[in-house]
Amino acid sequence: MVAHIVMLSKFVHRTHNNGRYSRNRVSWGVLGLLLALGIGYTWATWSFFTRQVPGGNDFLANCAVWEPFLREGISPYSEQAALHTQSAIYGRAALPGEDENRLVYPFYSLVLHGPFVYLDYAVARAIYMTLLQAALFAGIAVTLDLFHWRPPNWLLAATLGWSLLFYPVARGIILGQFAIFGFFSLAGTLFCLKRRRDAAAGALLVLSTFKPTLVFLVVPFLLIWGVAHRRWRFIIGFLATLTVLVVGSLAALPTWIGEWFYRVTMYSDYTAGQSPVWLLTNVAFPGLGQIGEIVIAAGLLLGMFLSWRLTIRPEGDKEFYWAFGATLVVSNLIVPRSATTNYVLMLIPILWVFAALDRRGRWGRLGLLAIMLVSLVGLWWLHLTTVVGNQEQAIMFLPPPLVLGAVLLFGRRWLVQDTELAMVHP
Repeated sequence: MVAHIVMLSKFVHRTHNNGRYSRNRVSWGVLGLLLALGIGYTWATWSFFTRQVPGGNDFLANCAVWEPFLREGISPYSEQAALHTQSAIYGRAALPGEDENRLVYPFYSLVLHGPFVYLDYAVARAIYMTLLQAALFAGIAVTLDLFHWRPPNWLLAATLGWSLLFYPVARGIILGQFAIFGFFSLAGTLFCLKRRRDAAAGALLVLSTFKPTLVFLVVPFLLIWGVAHRRWRFIIGFLATLTVLVVGSLAALPTWIGEWFYRVTMYSDYTAGQSPVWLLTNVAFPGLGQIGEIVIAAGLLLGMFLSWRLTIRPEGDKEFYWAFGATLVVSNLIVPRSATTNYVLMLIPILWVFAALDRRGRWGRLGLLAIMLVSLVGLWWLHLTTVVGNQEQAIMFLPPPLVLGAVLLFGRRWLVQDTELAMVHP
């Protein structure tokens, strides 16, 4: 009997190893195929687009500012670095009223943008655009899993196509906007929290802080929630990773925190644009003025903080994603200098709404397709009919956060019920 058990165990072990070997072969094969497709796609992007069409100013600004530091040790927050960036973008110093393209990212963003300094710009831009699209699709994949949405293949293809061509996303890819990596960071963080990989969630959340204006309210919300629910590994993972990056940055440039903080406090003085709330109270309804702006912003913040309070209760998990979506909407409405490309982060609650609609049956799915069509065509039509030269107009800042905010506000009960029925919780 013992001999038979030993022989069986050896057979099972050998079979298990063979199966693992087969799976490893498949995994490496898929990885190799994806790598080959990525290289081919990057080459095509370079050959037919970035080599022939200038642009990508968001990427260029974040790439050019590091060249003086890496080659000459000049602080990326200095006037020399700003002039170097402006020369790369405008061919001269920025004129009054133009975006001065100064660095407001923390120094550790060097790890993402610094390596591109050593590449030809057209090649670097093509690689960056490919990485942005890979981050977009990876973020969508984990978001669909997050909300337990398994659409049929045709609807999945439509969702991916809509996401890629959605005005804020497509514009972000063309400009080389970091916000798409921010979307991936937040989606990945929520995915890891759901699977109780809290340390990884905390580490991944740090990526979103490369552009603080994206997550200046979202990160505090997630950390407060983590403390309230005793998710200590999440907190430690975030703080440990951030500490390593900050300390490493101090070793490279000891003065960076003070210089960066100064640039952040002066951000409104040298960056073009305004917040959507300012546009509402000073352009759309100018009678409201500054008092109206303060009242609306205060009301939005109060409502957001009340939603946070609901999530920190022991039974608050069902409110978590609603509060998360509300925080994204409020932060995009009140941030001092907004950008339509930042709205890509709102794909997370948008996809949640899509999933909840699809779970409503035939009429819900028809409503979902109608929303895709109207939002896709409508925003591009609005842009093309209002654009002046190559500058989008203020009207583009209003529809996405206002519409999503209205859906979250008036559909709160429905969305929270969907959370319970689909067992969607962090």
